[in-house]
Formats: sequence, structure tokens, C-alpha cells
Amino acid sequence: MEQRDALLTVQQATAKKGLSFRGLVKVFYMPSAFFAELKDHPKILIPYMVIAVLLFCFFAITADIIYNMQVSSPQFQELMRRAGMTPQMERSMRYQILIGGPIVRLLAPLIAAVLGMFWGNFVFAGKTRFKQLLSVMLYGEIIYRLGMIAVLPLVLAKKSMLVSLSLGVLAASQGQGSILYLALSKIDLFLIWEIIAIGIGLSITYGVPRNKGYRLSVLSMGMLSILHVVFSAVGKLIF
Repeated sequence: MEQRDALLTVQQATAKKGLSFRGLVKVFYMPSAFFAELKDHPKILIPYMVIAVLLFCFFAITADIIYNMQVSSPQFQELMRRAGMTPQMERSMRYQILIGGPIVRLLAPLIAAVLGMFWGNFVFAGKTRFKQLLSVMLYGEIIYRLGMIAVLPLVLAKKSMLVSLSLGVLAASQGQGSILYLALSKIDLFLIWEIIAIGIGLSITYGVPRNKGYRLSVLSMGMLSILHVVFSAVGKLIF
């Protein structure tokens, strides 16, 4: 009996240890079963590292395309007409793309977890730990970031960042700075998939019906997309 209990303990420990890596795959095709395991054993380091690697690789590969699109924008052309382009400005822009771009996006799951805790714990009077929420957001974000890599061949082929699996293609002619393009780009296949997966995770984490989990997902991770469009629109009105 003791040997069997010891063997069971070892097997459970091994399963928990491999959960971080198994989750990178299971979140795509078995989200309910995976998040049920993740609830009691939240993982942070591995998904965050994978997202960071995907982001830095993406921005390193597309840095020239992003830079060329930025310098060709009407706003930047007007800035160059007034002040001119210096080597320091060019280096600064490239550093912002290579380093600033990934770092800003790495904050998204963290902010989404804060929003999730606000809505779930305080507004809807649920109870869960921040680590559990962050873990759900990170594994959901894996879906969206792999979608980003999936369209990379098209981005490189067209040498344009206006390539996606979203309705943004309908307004691509208006440019990346267009509010219509920005809004439509949020109706994205992988973003919707991410929000659904996170909704499943939140419903399991909080022990609430699935539709309430979806609502929490929209109010947390989905809210970041909504706020991005709103702040961009306000910025255009002000400036």
C-alpha cells in the first residue's frame, strides 16, 4: 500500500511538472481539461518565456518593415520636413521597435489579469488568486501570439504589416493609423480564439457558468483591444 501511494505521488508530481509544457499544446485543443489542471497548479514562467521568444523573434524579423512603414507615414514625413532625420533618431526608432515593441506587448497579460481580478473578485464577488488569473491570461495569449507567427510569411511576402486574419484587410488601403482599420483588425480569428479560451479558463477558475467566463474574458483581455481603439481615436481628435 505504501509503495503504491508513493508511486502515485511520484506520478502526480511528474504530471504537475510537465503541465507548463503540455499546456502550450493542450490550450489549443483541450482547453477545458487543461484549465482544470491549471486551476490548482498555475504556471507563469514557461508561458511568459515562450511569449517573449515569439515576440522578440517576430519584431527582429519584421523590424525593417515596421521601420519603413513608420517613416513613410504622413506624420513622420511632416516631422522630417521640420527637423530632418538624424542618425540618433533612426537608432532610437529601431531600438523602440526591437525592444520597446515586445516589452509593451508582454505587459498585456499582466494588465488583463489585473482587470480580471477587478471584475471577477470585486465586481462579481468571485474568489481566486492573481497567479491563477495571470496563468490563464498567459496561456490564452499563446494562441494569439502563435497566430501572429502564422501570418509572418504573408507579412514578409507583401512587406507590409497590414496583413492579418482579421476584418482589418477591408480597410487596409486606409493605412495602419486609420481608426477603421484599427477597429476592424480587432475582429481577428486568433484574438477571438484567445478570448474564448480565456473565457473557458476563467469559468473553471472561478467555478462559474461558461457564459459568465466569456463575459469576464471580454472585460479583461478583450477590454485591452477596446481601449486601444478608444485611446487611438481620442488621440487623433486631440492631435
